[in-house]
Amino acid sequence: MTKLCFFLVFILSFFVKTAQAQNCYEGSILSPNPFMGNNGEIFKLNDGSLWEVKYAYEYLYEYYPNVIICPSRGKLIIKGKNIDIAQVSGAGARTSGGAGLIESQIEGDFNGWSGDTIFKLTNGQIWQQASYSYTYSYKYRPSVMIFSTSRGYELQVDGMDQRIVVKRLK
Repeated sequence: MTKLCFFLVFILSFFVKTAQAQNCYEGSILSPNPFMGNNGEIFKLNDGSLWEVKYAYEYLYEYYPNVIICPSRGKLIIKGKNIDIAQVSGAGARTSGGAGLIESQIEGDFNGWSGDTIFKLTNGQIWQQASYSYTYSYKYRPSVMIFSTSRGYELQVDGMDQRIVVKRLK
């Protein structure tokens, strides 16, 4: 009886591990560049899905890295490191609806934000800062991602760790 129980536990363990492994897939990170692997960083995979790094500070400085994503376990595997992640949008993600992901660039000079900053994008859209925060960073025509979260739409500027809540004006 003991050998039978041990065998059944072994078989069950094997199937659980196999099922978990099948939920993982390979991909590559398209943005931001470089990918740092730090807490709160939003990244886009080549399948179009958006993910957020949770509770990690890796400072990887990786450009277009190949990765393994395990959605059911909330893990990203990159260069032998396991990083906790959560899906923001894409297939099966829970968002508050709306347009999903908007990718564009800020027209002209970008100097950060200061409370009610207005962002004019190269795609013709105009967005305004809706959460108070102040940060300075000069960039020319930086790439941006705007995506829906539980807090509303958030804007992330390429190369910046911080992101802010925004509302669309046009």
